[in-house]
Amino acid sequence: MVKRILLLSIAIGVLVACGRQTPTQMWDEARQLSEQENYDEAMSIYKEILAQESLTDTLRAKTTFTMADLYLNHFKKYNTALENYRAVAKNYSGTKWGPKAQFMIGYVYANHLHDYDKAEEEYQAFLDVYPTHELGEAVQFEMTYLGKDLDEIQDLGFLDSAEEQ
Repeated sequence: MVKRILLLSIAIGVLVACGRQTPTQMWDEARQLSEQENYDEAMSIYKEILAQESLTDTLRAKTTFTMADLYLNHFKKYNTALENYRAVAKNYSGTKWGPKAQFMIGYVYANHLHDYDKAEEEYQAFLDVYPTHELGEAVQFEMTYLGKDLDEIQDLGFLDSAEEQ
């Protein structure tokens, strides 16, 4: 009788475990929901992913960064987006998401909150930590034209010729 109960318990455990998605599968599902503009459900799954303890740094950084993007672009919760970008920049600077997050912190301050002093400070922090990163040119451009209207930026002349073609 004890053996039967033990075997039944093991069988139930295996079935339950087989029904669970891996964090990567969950991430793919959340991404698909986001592509379908079901942002609330996608965010819910991203939060479930982060609640798991056995995530790699890369997946944790990617998920947190993606949540920040959702908060920024779809929920318009700029401070929450900044919190998530900061978490990535601070805790996962060694992943490919760290520099992107630091860039986005400056970007949010410059282009959404219009706090140009804070934007410049965050962009400078990017350059201090990632002086040779490929986003460095974009950071330099942003810093050069902080607070300027697009019409005031002469370096965008290449856009006019591209539109004419």
